Amino acid sequence: MKNAEYKPLTNDSQPIPTTSLKPNYIEILAQWIVDLIAFPISFVTHIFAQFVTPGSSGTKILGAMGFFTGTLLSTDGIWQTFFSGVPLFPWFETTWIGWIGWLQLPFNPIFWLSFGMSALVQIMEARTLRGKTPQQAKEELEEHRQFALGSKPSGVIDLTTALWGDYKRAGMKERHSGGLIALFFWIFDLSATFISRNPFRYTNPGQILACFAYNIVSMMSGEIGYTIWKLTK
Repeated sequence: MKNAEYKPLTNDSQPIPTTSLKPNYIEILAQWIVDLIAFPISFVTHIFAQFVTPGSSGTKILGAMGFFTGTLLSTDGIWQTFFSGVPLFPWFETTWIGWIGWLQLPFNPIFWLSFGMSALVQIMEARTLRGKTPQQAKEELEEHRQFALGSKPSGVIDLTTALWGDYKRAGMKERHSGGLIALFFWIFDLSATFISRNPFRYTNPGQILACFAYNIVSMMSGEIGYTIWKLTK
């Protein structure tokens, strides 16, 4: 008896279909066009981010520009009041130096003197507005706590009593003098600003209010520029 011959089952081999991976040139071209369009937008966005990101170089430039512009606005009042200069800006004025005059200003030493005075006023006003930080006040408090004051001496010569009084009032003269100096700068700036642009020369209430607001902004503009820089630092 013959053994049955084993024949493996064979399936007809079917060829596996292969698809040729050809590059999609239309899609690549479309991506290039989108990238070209997005490039200037992305570039501007990155530049703008430098001016709003705390601690970046853009915030320092922004603060410097704010302080410079504010000081320039304040310079106009000093320039007109103390040096009889032609108004630097046309706002709330009947005449101004014009664009030709602005080209000549850098060569005028009186203008730079006015600008320096304005910068000094802005700095002194800023010091009075900001005051001390809690950390600075705490350090000064701890530093002066060590100076304990004993009772007022009696039965001694007048010089001893006078020196005890000096010790008791030590530092207060400088403190009061600083307040008087700050008051002087505020009165100086207020006078220069409102004498050069008197809002009450107008009859329209809207113009009076607008000129008054502009004067206040010009006085505070240097500090506003510093505050903008501080908030983004």
